[in-house]
Amino acid sequence: MTRIEHAGRAERDRGRGTLDAHKLGIAQGKASLTHGQDGSVARMTSFARLRDFARLRDAGRTLAPGILVALPIVDRLAGGLSRASWATLGRDQGIFQYIAWAAARGHVIYRDMRDVNGPLMPMLHEILLALGGSNEHRFRVLDLTMTGLTAAFCGACLCKLEPPSRSKPSRTPWLRAASMALAAGALALAEYIAYGFWDTAQRESFFDWFVVTSMGLQVLAAGGGRATKRLLFCAGVASAIPWLGKPTFVLFTLGQLFTLTMDETPIPRRKRFASFLSGAAFGVALPFVYLLVRGDARAWAHISFVDVPAMYRFIWPRSAHAVLFDGYGAISNLALFAAFVVILLVVTRQMPRRALVFATMPLAGLASVVVQGKGFLYHFHPVSLGAAFALLAIVHHAWVRADALRFSVFGICARLLAIALAIALGLQARRVLEDVPYPPVPIARDPASLSSEDRLRHYNRVDFMPFAIRQAAAFVAARTAPDETVQTYGMDPYVLFLARRTSATPYIYAYDLDVDTALVGSFERDGVHPTPAQRRVIHAMRDNHERDMLERLERAPPPAFIFIGRSPLISSPDAVADFRAHCPTAAAWVLEHYVEAANFDTIRVWLRRDRL
Repeated sequence: MTRIEHAGRAERDRGRGTLDAHKLGIAQGKASLTHGQDGSVARMTSFARLRDFARLRDAGRTLAPGILVALPIVDRLAGGLSRASWATLGRDQGIFQYIAWAAARGHVIYRDMRDVNGPLMPMLHEILLALGGSNEHRFRVLDLTMTGLTAAFCGACLCKLEPPSRSKPSRTPWLRAASMALAAGALALAEYIAYGFWDTAQRESFFDWFVVTSMGLQVLAAGGGRATKRLLFCAGVASAIPWLGKPTFVLFTLGQLFTLTMDETPIPRRKRFASFLSGAAFGVALPFVYLLVRGDARAWAHISFVDVPAMYRFIWPRSAHAVLFDGYGAISNLALFAAFVVILLVVTRQMPRRALVFATMPLAGLASVVVQGKGFLYHFHPVSLGAAFALLAIVHHAWVRADALRFSVFGICARLLAIALAIALGLQARRVLEDVPYPPVPIARDPASLSSEDRLRHYNRVDFMPFAIRQAAAFVAARTAPDETVQTYGMDPYVLFLARRTSATPYIYAYDLDVDTALVGSFERDGVHPTPAQRRVIHAMRDNHERDMLERLERAPPPAFIFIGRSPLISSPDAVADFRAHCPTAAAWVLEHYVEAANFDTIRVWLRRDRL
């Protein structure tokens, strides 16, 4: 091999070595790149996990207040709701069931059925009957559902109480709304079913639906924006609807108007009031239209503005102190405390002024109880519900403040305080549910079992016998035609609803014919008592009622007359004896044309003699 050939081979070997080194470098580079990519992916995965953990932590912190409030209640609330849903209806619920049912069949409220209550209650009962509320279980389910939903809506609106600057905006604000909705619904239902079958599904509890809905809408409207006027209009609608149920609910609207005056809503006060009051005008028109369609507006006005001041206000009046603190001191004191704390937080600028709406509800509820002057337990529904919302607003405020302080020492203390307040509120509601006043859920849920004596005897009261009422209703239904009328004397026209018969005269309440309770007035020495002149007016009203009833009975004698013994507001436990003592002229005619045919635990059914 020549020198030239050796030199060429050496050059080729050096080139091949260079190429191999280059290939090795490329391979090493690829390996290094792959290693770098793996590290980057690992770091990205780690960051994603941290981000997911942060989101989960934020979500847990956002949901925590409502969960902490609701958690102690859940187990007892579930059983209590089940038992409450199977409860029978009491006296007042039965009264409005009958009035709504008869109105839907052509009887005119206030003309054919004399009642001192506003048209909103029969309007609501007629809606419930259209939804299947003639079945007592379904009626209760509808009531509980509406109570829970309206409270949950108002609770969800609590998340709009705090200004954005108070805390870091949540990535998932709807979770806080869901949390507060859960807490509010649980609290509202817990305090509600604790009232028992007799004091639920009452006027105040139905009207609470509108009050809390209106409060929630007002809080939402306070945030400003294009929807503010529309929300204030809707708030006014909901706030004014109860006016024609009970006039004392105007007090709740006044509380909302006060809050609207003090609020920081970024629109002029004149426009706020214009939107709210125009909605209120529309709201009060809804039950008034129902009155025009189903009732006699002239008769309603006479009963409301003439007869009530002349006679009905003297039935069982009590002083303000007796109403608030004789038996109901715990509810009243809790309401005063909750309202005071909210007001204090607003005055010290810890809470925004629109939070005052949650202080005005319990205070307006107490004022409403005092104005009515009766002190029945169900009158306190707005008081206890308002106190629950005020306390929940305080818990929400404590939690938001803790969020703002984050992980500082003060933040940890604030968080612990917020947790303690939430748990304490839940435990207080749990204590209320310790002894739910309902019998166990019936094992057999067929119609025969639900109307059996074994089940209904659990609901007996000294002046209310639900099984006897059903026996009397079945007896009358079997011996009268569907288009015939029946007269009652007592306080339970529910017997007419169960029998599917309408009243022969407008006098479905005994206190229109036996006025002894109105003549006595208050049981307290310093209470309200009628003067001699007012007594004469009451006697004249009673005489007119008896005369009108007798004329109607003589003109169209009903086939049956039901005397409901042991009724309240009559002077004798024997309804027949009481009727003879207080309506002697009408009683003489009844004794001549009717004879007793059955007696169901002092509910005595008399039939017209030709029907025997």
